[in-house]
Amino acid sequence: MSEQSLLTLPMWRVDHIEPSPEMLALCANGPIHRVRFPSGHEGWWVTGYDEAKAVLSDPAFRPSGMPPASFTPATVILGSPGWLGSHEGGEHARLRKIVAPAFSRRRVEMIARQVEAIAAQLFQTLAAQPQPADLRRHLSFPLPAMVISALMGVLYEDHAFFAELSDEVMTHQHESGPRSAARLAWEELRSYIRTKLRDKRQDPGDNLLTDLLAAVSQGKATEEEAIGLAAGMLVAGHETTVAQIEFGLLAMFRHPQQRERLFGDPSLVDKAVEEILRMYPPGAGWDGIMRYPRADVTIAGVHIPAESKVLVGLSATSFDPRRFDEPEIFDIGRAGNPHLAFSHGPHYCIGGALARLELKVVFGSIFQRFPALRLAVAPEELKLRKDIITGGFEEFPVLW
Repeated sequence: MSEQSLLTLPMWRVDHIEPSPEMLALCANGPIHRVRFPSGHEGWWVTGYDEAKAVLSDPAFRPSGMPPASFTPATVILGSPGWLGSHEGGEHARLRKIVAPAFSRRRVEMIARQVEAIAAQLFQTLAAQPQPADLRRHLSFPLPAMVISALMGVLYEDHAFFAELSDEVMTHQHESGPRSAARLAWEELRSYIRTKLRDKRQDPGDNLLTDLLAAVSQGKATEEEAIGLAAGMLVAGHETTVAQIEFGLLAMFRHPQQRERLFGDPSLVDKAVEEILRMYPPGAGWDGIMRYPRADVTIAGVHIPAESKVLVGLSATSFDPRRFDEPEIFDIGRAGNPHLAFSHGPHYCIGGALARLELKVVFGSIFQRFPALRLAVAPEELKLRKDIITGGFEEFPVLW
């Protein structure tokens, strides 16, 4: 491919929501493409569904390394003790096993009523605001933090504090140096968790922090690893769900016939959530997961040298016409929707069940509570948060 024809990423969606014609054309033109990343580095972008699954499940591709800072949460998190995304093989399996019980079906079902109560409380708070009101401030931002606080076993009153720290960590990853905002927020978050973890010695319960404390006591993890695991679950679980609530609502506003289907038949909520996940997977703001082949590899007939940057485009795979019929159509009744929103392989998102629960609670009831809910501005006036990898918006003003 010539220098002139080398594609540049990212290709943003039209009005934040519709897939760009360029992306759809690429998806239809093959499963892997040579590209130039915003950092200036060259690499490959995997848009094919089957090829993405192959890369994500192949141990020949390592997740660790130092990718371009404009594409990943860089040095502040990467390499931090307990950050699952930086570990492989046996170490990754050991750490993942420690946090798995907190996201088991039993634990998620146990907090389902709490999630419903949290959503109802936030709906009530939103309804009491003068119109237009910022839905991000009153619903999409606090809800995941309040749910994570229940899962971790800390006070609801703390949710605003650690939600802001989480936002700082993920927003300022482009900064560097020992005194960067991201690093300071990450250190403060770890300090908060360290204190709460030690508190659990006197107040244990059926929650993540108690699980982590037990793992430390049994020699299965160090205290620093336990703190990192909790911090990682908090950051990843909060930021991604915030964005998906907002993108999902925007999709419903842009496709009123789908909204009416859901309003008329709330039993469609499970399929609606899966379609939102397909169209707007976590991290859709930067479209992918970076991987590095340990040795030269060939994908779909394309030779890729060892240690090249290979970006698995999760949102792009959702538009692979070989796997999804009319993939550009937002259809909340879509049957057979095996999207890769939560990745694939050993690093499949451990919090997927919790994220689904939160989305089902929100979309299963918000239009019943606010039948006339609508944007207070034109969709193109919403300001996309391009400084944070999970996407979402600076504000989400609504009327009802």
